[in-house]
Amino acid sequence: MALLERTEPAPVRAAGPPAHGSRATARGAFRPRRLGRALVPVALAAALVAWVVPRVAGAAWSDIGAALGRLGILELAAITALWLAGLWVHTLALTAAMPGLSSRRAFFLNITGSSVSNILPLGGAAGTVLNYTMSRSWGFTPAAFARWALLTNIWDVLVKLALPGLALTGLALARIDAGHDVSVLAGAGVVLLVVFAAAAGLLSTGDSGARALGRAADWVAVRVRRPCRDAGGCAGSAVSLRRDSAVLIASAWGRLTVGKVAYAALQAALLWLCLSCVGRVPALAVVFAAFAVERLLSLAVITPGATGIVEVGMTGVLGALGADAASAAAGVLLYRAFTVGMEIPVGGAGLLWWSLRRSAGAPRSGAAPRTA
Repeated sequence: MALLERTEPAPVRAAGPPAHGSRATARGAFRPRRLGRALVPVALAAALVAWVVPRVAGAAWSDIGAALGRLGILELAAITALWLAGLWVHTLALTAAMPGLSSRRAFFLNITGSSVSNILPLGGAAGTVLNYTMSRSWGFTPAAFARWALLTNIWDVLVKLALPGLALTGLALARIDAGHDVSVLAGAGVVLLVVFAAAAGLLSTGDSGARALGRAADWVAVRVRRPCRDAGGCAGSAVSLRRDSAVLIASAWGRLTVGKVAYAALQAALLWLCLSCVGRVPALAVVFAAFAVERLLSLAVITPGATGIVEVGMTGVLGALGADAASAAAGVLLYRAFTVGMEIPVGGAGLLWWSLRRSAGAPRSGAAPRTA
């Protein structure tokens, strides 16, 4: 703004291209570099899947392809139906965290946000921005969306961190040697679960923790010249969010828990179905252990959708616990093709439809949220 308020004439410049042209040229010069940085995680994911997965599994791509070739139309239809059922059950938790949000719109938020998140490394932020824009177009307030994002993510992380311990218990009951790597992952999951649960409990019992986080956010916002516009700053907003969330949790914790646990159970069933459709299915305890590892490694979003990292981890666990090499790799790739890959075109089509409706004059943020 200071540059716009100056009244003295600008100095005469030598002949040549205008200043803004040179800045545009400079910005354009950085685009290949930015593109290169964006492609590095994608290349890493592709290398992990194409090169590391077969070596971890101990099977050639020809054997993996032969296992995938066993799939028929009926098997694909059953996998698709179970995948969609899991997404729909998940709406129980999503609607509980945002009163007034219908199951249909919760499904839509989930699939479109995941579509964006699975394309980009660290794409969760982009997916959240998209979900925020959609919720505002339906009339929900920023505070309602912030509470929704906070609670759904807390419950999601809690379930993911609890699974490795349950998997280790299941292997012990089935008298299957978990091995060193699985035991280490399970132990890490338990430790992270305790730490995360303690932090969430601390935030839920008083304002001091939320206020401290808000002050830290205020400090960062001032340094990047994006101060919080609320009267009390980010600290005041954080305290208000904590109090609103505590009130909602008191009435909605049951639906949040059931929705997240049921979704995880159907995802585990989806993995079992994928493995059974391509070959010899391992014991249930082994399948659940691989699923628990997948849920834990999905938090490592270094690559888009944690692709490559998850496939390597799941295949390694299945192989270490005695699963058939080619069937394990094929089942894991099929499972991830649905839980990550299928969300991209389906969610992308939904996003395109929503964008066209919005540009055609659909109700925007001023409209009251619907409940149906």
